[in-house]
Amino acid sequence: MTAASSPHSCVSAEDIEFYQANGYLRLPQETHGLFDDLEKLQGWVAEISQWGLETGKWRHYYETTNGKHLLWGTEKLIEYHAPMRDLIAGEAPLALLKTLTGKDMVVFKDEIAWKLPGGKGAVAHLDRPAYSMFAPEFIEIMIAVDAHTVENGCLEFVPGSHKEAVPISADGRIASAWLEGKEFIPMVLEPGDILIFNESMAHRLEPNKTDQRRAAVIGTYHFDLSQPDLRCKFYAHRLIHSPPENARVETVRAQT
Repeated sequence: MTAASSPHSCVSAEDIEFYQANGYLRLPQETHGLFDDLEKLQGWVAEISQWGLETGKWRHYYETTNGKHLLWGTEKLIEYHAPMRDLIAGEAPLALLKTLTGKDMVVFKDEIAWKLPGGKGAVAHLDRPAYSMFAPEFIEIMIAVDAHTVENGCLEFVPGSHKEAVPISADGRIASAWLEGKEFIPMVLEPGDILIFNESMAHRLEPNKTDQRRAAVIGTYHFDLSQPDLRCKFYAHRLIHSPPENARVETVRAQT
């Protein structure tokens, strides 16, 4: 089985209105139709979790917390896993996003966020500053592989924050004065659900305080069709400036 192979538009007028007002949209598996078997998706993720530290291919990132060295993220997947390529970069997700936004788009970043037991959280931030030098506007689809709960560190959003000029401090975080009085809403997801949001959503994550993983597949998409190779440029830059443990930075420098 592969990911759903035909474009599937499941987005209603009410969904579009909700997304425009709140900056995010949740869709259950039976509605979005991006894949037709949750166990197969979980099997793909299990395969990728066993990938080794070969250089020049996929990229494993780790975090250290409480003395443990934990897999944090695996990026640049789609060259090495055909079903994941269809799921992230196939016609179905692009058709869904076009219905929601009215825009054509191109894959910019692809990854699995693992959030293992004990995995760290993240303070309130926007995703835009991290990638704005490449793509000032983008949208993300996060596919819940496991249940996302308050206890295991699900995303928490400030609805409507994408419409505000959220101030960013010198350290890249959201300025503390803006956060005063803001309510963060937990994005609780069942396995197979998806969460769509844009680059300007204020969000945070708590640590995973459970003994179970909270994995998600994430595709990030930009709207500048004149730059179809932006993903390659981004990953070449990232390999030098934020290398994973299985990187040979010298090779990339020699080629650039």
